[in-house]
Amino acid sequence: MKKSSDFENILDACLERLVKGETVEQCLESYPELAVQLEPLLRTAQAAREVSAILPRAEFKARARYEFRSALQAATTKRRLPLFGLRRGWVMALMIVSILLVSGGGTAAAASNSMPDSRLYPVKLATEQVQLALTPSDMGKARLCTVLADKRIAEIIYMADKGDAQCVEVITQRLDERLTELTMLVSASEAGDTPQVLTEVPAEPPSELPEESTVAPPVPSEEVETVPVPAPVPSDKAIDDSNKGDSNKDDHAKNNNRAKLRVAVAVYAADHPAALRAELRRVPASVRPALRRAISVSEAGYKKALAALD
Repeated sequence: MKKSSDFENILDACLERLVKGETVEQCLESYPELAVQLEPLLRTAQAAREVSAILPRAEFKARARYEFRSALQAATTKRRLPLFGLRRGWVMALMIVSILLVSGGGTAAAASNSMPDSRLYPVKLATEQVQLALTPSDMGKARLCTVLADKRIAEIIYMADKGDAQCVEVITQRLDERLTELTMLVSASEAGDTPQVLTEVPAEPPSELPEESTVAPPVPSEEVETVPVPAPVPSDKAIDDSNKGDSNKDDHAKNNNRAKLRVAVAVYAADHPAALRAELRRVPASVRPALRRAISVSEAGYKKALAALD
């Protein structure tokens, strides 16, 4: 708990410094051991301030601190993929802060098509993380990862056309992370395919009932208290058959989703490296090494994802 409190205090101090006009780099220099955790939060907060009218300083601090705490708590109580545990929480806070500070949903919509040389680009990345965090299933997250990988390819080509090799390398790293996450998600989904045993009794009783329960006792002419007929109890076999039927439906749906995802991944596995190779012939020589690495990352990442889907 103390570590969490210390980080909150440092984040609070850095947000205050940003409001006063200091840069993200200056804040990171003060806390090099926390640079990885602080940088995405601070950069998105800074981007949000640049694209909209900033809230009063005290409210800015309070909202940022509150959203960080909420995201941190959510991350520690819901860890489906341990690798992305707390880091996902910090990024979640970052996204919510940006959404709070920008002027409505229009900014997020505009940011969705922004490129890395736009000041809206950090908001775009933050919004993507929100989408991932709010997608409930592993397969849903995996499908979103393929869409985001497609965006990274478009960004790599765009920045390669601009001759920015350094930016191409940074985006390639993001592409690698997204494809790695895709592979992990489909692997986790496959590992969790074991159907849960249903505990509810089926609504319709089996056709074959015990003989003594099929006929109600005759009602005497005199007034006597009637004893209700006990409801027929399904046999273990009937319950098991019902469970198997539901499990088969679930398995069919999961297999269908995996098959559709595999088709999409296979298309991207062919199209993305091809698009990057076509770009390789057009860009300046200074950008080609970075672009070759992007091709390699794309090929290797999709190969692993397809293997996990097989």
